[in-house]
Amino acid sequence: MSVRSFFVVLSKIRIIANQAIKDIPKINIGKLMIITQFFKKEIYSYESEIWKYMDFSKFVDLLDSSCLFFPRLTILRKLDPYEGSFIPFSSHDKKDESSKKIFKEFDRVLLNDTFVSCWYLSDVESAALWKLFPKSDEGIAIKSNIGKLVQSIETRNSEQNTIYLGSVTYGHEKVAARKTNNPKSFSGDDALFTKRQCFEHEKELRLVMHANDIKTPVLSNGINLKIEVDLELMISEIIISPEAPSWIEDLVKRVTKKYGFSFEIRQSTLNKLPF
Repeated sequence: MSVRSFFVVLSKIRIIANQAIKDIPKINIGKLMIITQFFKKEIYSYESEIWKYMDFSKFVDLLDSSCLFFPRLTILRKLDPYEGSFIPFSSHDKKDESSKKIFKEFDRVLLNDTFVSCWYLSDVESAALWKLFPKSDEGIAIKSNIGKLVQSIETRNSEQNTIYLGSVTYGHEKVAARKTNNPKSFSGDDALFTKRQCFEHEKELRLVMHANDIKTPVLSNGINLKIEVDLELMISEIIISPEAPSWIEDLVKRVTKKYGFSFEIRQSTLNKLPF
């Protein structure tokens, strides 16, 4: 079932897409209430596959904690100076000094109060992301789908926190073109769910948490957040880097078994020749 950017309320956890609600049609599936037809058309469904590429050390931490990691937006800003920023929209809005000050203040607030979990939204494995995100050839990819991810969060969180879910638009001019008001105005959702077109290869689906939307404590080290998840529900398959030495597959299987899991584990065949 394809949906637009959608709003999900899970008994006591709400996973919300990136826009405010008015009179939106509702579809109930068990505990889930999916509200569709937002400001932009989405291409994904609950069955859409998602991937998370990581180092082996982060994979072990995932098994040990059974928690999904949400780095503070300041961490992502180190990788992309425009991450979650209003500044790229400045050419589409007022250019007076007052507006520039407002943009900078919004940037400061978003950086300190926002936490993001990033996933690759595609049914095709990415050669580029194997090279970008794992810091070595011993990288791991967690494969799931949107429905599994949502359910894995809901089953382990009985308190009400708010998580925003949506795909990233690549190109600030695309977002500006959707605006009909004059002068154009932009929201925090626009800043958080838009990146420059040069990052289009990331095909990102992201989950966003804001500090003021967290009603009950979540695991935190003062800089980042962790949300408990049901790994058995979340993980469909574990794929090992195509560049990893052959012994890594056995190590991953042994470590996974020690934590009591029995996931399907294989090495990527991305670089394997047919003969």
